[in-house]
Amino acid sequence: MAAGERADSALIGDLVRRRAPRAVLGPAYVPLALNIPFTPVTRFVWLTSLFETGGGLGTLNLNTDQCGVSFGILQWSQKPGQLHVILQACCTREPAEWERIFGGTGILDHTAKRNGGVDMHGHSVDPKFELTEDPWKSKLEALGTSPAMQRVQIDLASNVYLNELTRARGYAHEIRSERGFAFLLDLANQFGAGRVVQQYKIAGQPDTTEHEILKRLEDAFTNIARPEFQPQVRTRREFFRTTAMLSDEPLAGQ
Repeated sequence: MAAGERADSALIGDLVRRRAPRAVLGPAYVPLALNIPFTPVTRFVWLTSLFETGGGLGTLNLNTDQCGVSFGILQWSQKPGQLHVILQACCTREPAEWERIFGGTGILDHTAKRNGGVDMHGHSVDPKFELTEDPWKSKLEALGTSPAMQRVQIDLASNVYLNELTRARGYAHEIRSERGFAFLLDLANQFGAGRVVQQYKIAGQPDTTEHEILKRLEDAFTNIARPEFQPQVRTRREFFRTTAMLSDEPLAGQ
């Protein structure tokens, strides 16, 4: 479009209907292209995804961390069994689309194996299912570009975060704000919910403010991280603790 031209409803509709080859989770794409609500919990998922994949719904990590393949907005990882969970959900909820992309359930049988079907270095224990290579790499990429499967991703991620939000409300009694809960949910995604609960018991002493608790958690988890990852951990934690994208007002339901 030339500068000064206006986009009418037909053009906007055409842009929304077209399949995005590199779809990114966001407050516009989710309701307009996928026709699902961008809820407060989905917003928490979105903020985490910005650090995990830049929001990319089809992003693949091809064993750079010795965990096999990681896929999607929350980087469901093969070795811990997370990849199997998202693949099983896609197969169960969208069987026709699954059949079109994968043509069978062999990949599910493989990722259901111990350690997701990979060895200690993240390589497949069965050469026929080395997911970092074609045809599996291309099939996983196709999974990420499918709007039907993108809906499954967002639904699964939102349910994971909703469950974690319920857990956080049960132990983090000093946390009230949208910022505080977004901080805890992202931290649980990055380090594991159990470790967050453990560190919160240390940081969340009586008469400690929410801001003080978040800063203590930031320091604790930066120190927990391996030295080469500490700057990234610090940056991520500072973002959630200070960004204007999050409110200090009480989260609905508190």
